[in-house]
Amino acid sequence: MKTQNQKRYLILLALVLVLAVQTVMMGYFGQKKAGYHVDEVYTYELSNYPGTFFSETEGFLDTWVDGSFFQDSMSVDGLGDLDYSIPYHNQENDVHPPVYYFVIHTVSALFHGEVSKWIGILPNMFFCLLTTVLLYLVAARLFPNRALALLAAAMWAWSVGGMTTAVFIRMYALLTCIATALVLVHLKALEDVRRGKLRKRTAALLFVVTLLGILTQYYFLVLCFFLCGIFFLYLCATRRWKLLGVYTVLEGGALCAAVVLFPKMLFHIFGGYRGKEAFGSMATKEGTLDGLKKVASTISRQLFNGWLKECILLVVAVVVVYFLVKHVLHPRLFPKGEEVGMAVEMDVHLDRKLRLHISHVDVAVTLLGVVAVGYWGLVGKVAPYKTDRYFFCIYPLIVLCMVYLGYRTLMLLVRNPQRCTIALAVVALGITAMSYRTQTVNYLFLETNQRAQELAGYEEYPVIILSVQGTPEFADAQAMEFPEHSQIYRCGGKDFAALRDAVESKDLEGGFLLFIRDFGKMSQEEIQEQVEAQLDLDQFELLTRIGCNVYFCTLEEAAS
Repeated sequence: MKTQNQKRYLILLALVLVLAVQTVMMGYFGQKKAGYHVDEVYTYELSNYPGTFFSETEGFLDTWVDGSFFQDSMSVDGLGDLDYSIPYHNQENDVHPPVYYFVIHTVSALFHGEVSKWIGILPNMFFCLLTTVLLYLVAARLFPNRALALLAAAMWAWSVGGMTTAVFIRMYALLTCIATALVLVHLKALEDVRRGKLRKRTAALLFVVTLLGILTQYYFLVLCFFLCGIFFLYLCATRRWKLLGVYTVLEGGALCAAVVLFPKMLFHIFGGYRGKEAFGSMATKEGTLDGLKKVASTISRQLFNGWLKECILLVVAVVVVYFLVKHVLHPRLFPKGEEVGMAVEMDVHLDRKLRLHISHVDVAVTLLGVVAVGYWGLVGKVAPYKTDRYFFCIYPLIVLCMVYLGYRTLMLLVRNPQRCTIALAVVALGITAMSYRTQTVNYLFLETNQRAQELAGYEEYPVIILSVQGTPEFADAQAMEFPEHSQIYRCGGKDFAALRDAVESKDLEGGFLLFIRDFGKMSQEEIQEQVEAQLDLDQFELLTRIGCNVYFCTLEEAAS
């Protein structure tokens, strides 16, 4: 028999192994990441550039800018140049709270003026590793054995969704970490409440974690609405009025502190364009069901290889058949007196105390499921885009609930905790492994490698950028390439006539690259016709369609 210390050592060793594999996987996919979502470029821009967005800087549009400007603007030379007022004021002008941007601003200084994808990926890796530990601690407080808790942590850590969280350079890995921490702290608070007193350490953690979450992403308030609301109702139902007052002061105080530290959040939520979009979405039913289905499908693919619905239906079927056999067919097949010696095995394996403990766990996990489903429903309704990143923060909760649901279902059939855990591990990790054959880690932009090959040799040419239908900021999607070019000209207007001013304001005798973005359904011929209506071209060669159309152009005068 293993001693208690030996068991703890093995569990710790297994957790370290989970984290080590997770680190290798995140490093692998981080290395593969080749391009950037425009929001990821905004991460660097809003963290380090004093002017918020490039296109909002006076005199930036419709003029030639050195390529080195973008390198300098998206980086920090060193720790001595840290200035947290930059991300703070940028976020006042944008739509998010500032904590994540403080992190990126700090890490940028450690790279001493370099602009690298690792500035965003390395913090994400840390937050994801911490989330794995927190998820294990949450599950260990709920599940009947530590091996099952390790399984839940590993399934999230190694999932396609976990990897996608790690490589997307935005605040969502940090939000996922804080959301999982909030669940853990509430479990600690629940233990304190049952003892009759909320410890100072727990109270401080409740305040700090809630504050950090609010100042990381406003969707955290939705999570708080469900999680804190359930805890609030629990305190009311158990008539713990004094603790209810303390809890209300802590959570309300965290919200007030967030407003004091970042007053612009009130405008962002109630008056900004994102806030108006959210309230507008709440007022309409159009597209709600389709949007929620799309989000559910994304979650299913990133965590369960697209089999979430099938897993739930299988569980329901097993439970229904079990209770039909036990409570309907069983009494008929075995009249009274013939059941002697056929006691239910779960009663043999689990004494009354353990059964009661599991019943409490059933309720706790169900309520966490309510939190996840509530967040999915509300954020799925108000989010401007039905995309995965807004839901990363509930991925650990969903995995936790599904692992426990699978375990409880297997216990109806096998009634042996160890065998159930082993069988569930084989199935769960098998699904996770199989998902990499059929699902995709998002935000890697592998096609950017081909774009780089197609543009190789043209790095030193000046660039003119025109967004035909989009706003000028959308051109920032290629901003990581701009330092490679001598000069950049961003057209402020959407009309092809803006190209004439660009050409007339600089000697382009050696040729230039023309980036045409957001051209809608215009064909190649229509684009060329529009460009030639403004410029006397000798050469108009399409180099790539990846990211945006890029043309190498020379002027007739230069050719002659």
